[in-house]
Amino acid sequence: MAGIPNQPRDRRAEAIDRIDGGIFDVIVVGGGINGAVSALALAAHGLQVALVERHDFGSGTSQESSCMVWGGFKYLESRDLRLVAGLCDSRNRLASAYPTRLAETRFMAALDRGAPFPPWFAALGAVAYWGLGRLATQPPRHRSAATIERLEPSVDTSMVRGGIEYSDYLLVDNDARFVSELAIGSTRYGATIANRVEVLDAGQGVNGWRIAMRDRVDGRDLEATARMVVNAGGPDVPVVGELLGSTTENRLVFSKGIHLVVPRITDSGRILAFFDDDERLFYVLPMGERSVIGTTDTQVDDPQVSVTAEDRAFLLEQINARIDRGTPLADADVIAERCGVRALVVPPGGSAEGRDWTELSREHAVEVDATLGVVSVLGGKLSDCLNVGEEVVEAAATCGLSGRRPVRRWYGEPGRTARRRYNERIAGLALDPGVAADLWRRQGMRAFLVLDVIDADRALGEPMGGLVPHTEAEVRVMANHEWIVEPDDFLRRRTMLAQVQRVDDLAKDPAVTRALELLDLK
Repeated sequence: MAGIPNQPRDRRAEAIDRIDGGIFDVIVVGGGINGAVSALALAAHGLQVALVERHDFGSGTSQESSCMVWGGFKYLESRDLRLVAGLCDSRNRLASAYPTRLAETRFMAALDRGAPFPPWFAALGAVAYWGLGRLATQPPRHRSAATIERLEPSVDTSMVRGGIEYSDYLLVDNDARFVSELAIGSTRYGATIANRVEVLDAGQGVNGWRIAMRDRVDGRDLEATARMVVNAGGPDVPVVGELLGSTTENRLVFSKGIHLVVPRITDSGRILAFFDDDERLFYVLPMGERSVIGTTDTQVDDPQVSVTAEDRAFLLEQINARIDRGTPLADADVIAERCGVRALVVPPGGSAEGRDWTELSREHAVEVDATLGVVSVLGGKLSDCLNVGEEVVEAAATCGLSGRRPVRRWYGEPGRTARRRYNERIAGLALDPGVAADLWRRQGMRAFLVLDVIDADRALGEPMGGLVPHTEAEVRVMANHEWIVEPDDFLRRRTMLAQVQRVDDLAKDPAVTRALELLDLK
């Protein structure tokens, strides 16, 4: 369209050219939460970093979470106070650094006669949790059954003895987008990142590691060298380790968790918490105009998992027994499903045999093989990502890559000065306040590129309509700056569209079709 600023060449294509023949300090293998935060932290500390992911950023376990950033309230059951305190600290740091991307959200836990402890004991736990979190959220409250019924009429309180209300944080958009933004954020510090790049072979050379790769988009063979490799393969850490000839002292076992996306259950914006028939916590979480029910916790041997009919029936049975709804939720009400594995760390000499599955540690482990120059990240979770990043930087120093201390915080949203400039720009464009707020939250500094497009054609600053809440200007910028290669990169990970809308509805929506055309995916 005439007058619209030219966008730069696709940043992914540029990254592929830099990777091929590139010489790096570190190559990070795996673009989930551990790989993304590792790349960001290492690049911010002055190291030359390449991040490669064989699928899309955040496309594995990282896209199947509950989208919570929390201190691990349920881990108080196992009395792991150190873990909870550490998670609360990381949660607080994330909430402070990402004030628009994380929202403090109230939880309402309704305790029926099947709960493992009475409401008064849960209230004590909530106070302890608040204290371990350094009082950073609204204080917890004990709630009677009558109060729960008044505040949350969707809850069936006929068997409820009482409950508690407390706070944690929820990602405003989704987990996969948060991960991709961390990865993309590393490029501001000079990192080179590429999705759909698979590592084929690795070996030691004169200058360190020689990594052979293939661009899965066009089949191009690539090779790069690095002094150190970070194995951030998530559940596939053992597979990547075998390729590198590196083993870990800790081992991984896997727990499958599923979520079901259904029509909205509560309008309050709260997260509802219940104990299922096995005395395990599950939640009803808000996701746009929908509700997400989950999660489960099932031991599996293979990290490649899917939702079974039994999984679906179990969650529907559990939620139907605990909400007051005219018609029980059924398979036909399920709009989308989320299914992934947690990679749980078993220490040397430890065993998962004969133990309650939920008692296995949810902590991560960072292992260093200084001789080979390999750092492996095992386990972990989104809430704990900052600790992972900092530990990987320390591990790099052990391998002789010290870098330099950043002059400012290495993570977080743009600062007040940038936001002030943004507010001045949107005032001049008369942009809708809601559109402007969403744009800043999703795009950060790239929002200025979107404003340039809108400045050239004001019509592109209006929401696209239909099922797409974005403006055409934003989608145009996303096309060149968000490494979008396949439709699901946009529909499932950069946005929540594929999670909150049915596949058939997306397929026939003109706005979705237009967005995919702008992304060169149609």
